Amino acid sequence: MPMNVLEVAIYAMVLTASQPKPYECVAVQPEGVNCTNGLAATASSPNVLAYNTGVQIIKDNQGRVRLSNGLNTHFDSSAWVSFKDKSGQTAISVRKTGPYRFKFSNGFICEIIGLEQDMARCFKS
Repeated sequence: MPMNVLEVAIYAMVLTASQPKPYECVAVQPEGVNCTNGLAATASSPNVLAYNTGVQIIKDNQGRVRLSNGLNTHFDSSAWVSFKDKSGQTAISVRKTGPYRFKFSNGFICEIIGLEQDMARCFKS
């Protein structure tokens, strides 16, 4: 998957949902994103985003996403996307609230910052 700073920030929030805190993410060279919460990601293949924790975000040809830690995405009719574990428990949900802005069920918002769209931040609303 192409490297997208906001996407990296969003999945970083999913990965830290149990203990969320504000952070920023920035694109770095040669090809990656570093976040101030300690997470970093690179595109390990066209359909895989790999975090420094060992968790991979995998997209299939239909656009479905699954995480190598067992979380899967589920869409509901109110535009929320839930990240559920193997037992069906929701770890966190997210929905788009505007261009380049996403709200999470834990009260955090992630959005693009910077003119080049090379930075994103996640903060408590």
